[in-house]
Formats: sequence, C-alpha cells, structure tokens
Amino acid sequence: MFGLAKKKEETAQVDKTAADVTYVPAVDITEGEAGYTIFADVPGANKDSVSVTFEDGVVTLRAQSATEGQGADLIRREFRFANYERSFRVSDDVDAEKISAEIANGVLQVTLPRKASAKKTIPVNVK
Repeated sequence: MFGLAKKKEETAQVDKTAADVTYVPAVDITEGEAGYTIFADVPGANKDSVSVTFEDGVVTLRAQSATEGQGADLIRREFRFANYERSFRVSDDVDAEKISAEIANGVLQVTLPRKASAKKTIPVNVK
C-alpha cells in the first residue's frame, strides 16, 4: 500500500540521529519599565519538556519537542523530535528570584523583572 512499509524503515533510521540535533530557537526580546521578556519559538514543546535556568548572570532556555503519535501505529514520520537550547547573558538589574516562565502554543515566554530600584530621592529640608 503506497510503499509505506519501506518508508517506515527509512524514516526510523533518520529519527535516531534527529534526536542528537539541537536547534537555536528564534526569539523576540522586549524591554519595559518592569524588566525584560524573552519569547522563544519552541514548536512541539510542552511544560514537561521545557527548562529555564539562571546561573552566574546567564539565563538558559532548553526544550524538546514532544511530537509523537500517541496510541497509533506510525506509518510515516516527517515531524522530528527536536532539542532547543539558547542562552543569554543578562544585566545585573534582573531580579533572579522573580524570573518566571510559561508556555503556550509552542512559544516559551520568560519574564525577567528588574530589581527594585536603589535610587531614592532625598528630601532637602530648610533650617
């Protein structure tokens, strides 16, 4: 039937090496008064396959696509499992304790809030 059995074997061999490939996800980075936001394109990734770490002033995003035919016999595979990784050095004004991340529709959003400002206006009194 359409030569699918042969394609299944060929595709299975290609899949073994596809898991070894790590892609650099495309990102948009915005800056506002409250801090920075990174939007990373990680298609096929979900909450369980994503990690965000912050160490020594570097935020690292890692994800793995989770595309797999659940509960069905695979007869052809063109979608590949993919690993994604990208790191960014961030400024000292980021509050590491308040970094947050969420994922929706294949887009990972990492929010890096600024530390509370140390700048203070000192009132001048008259004597």
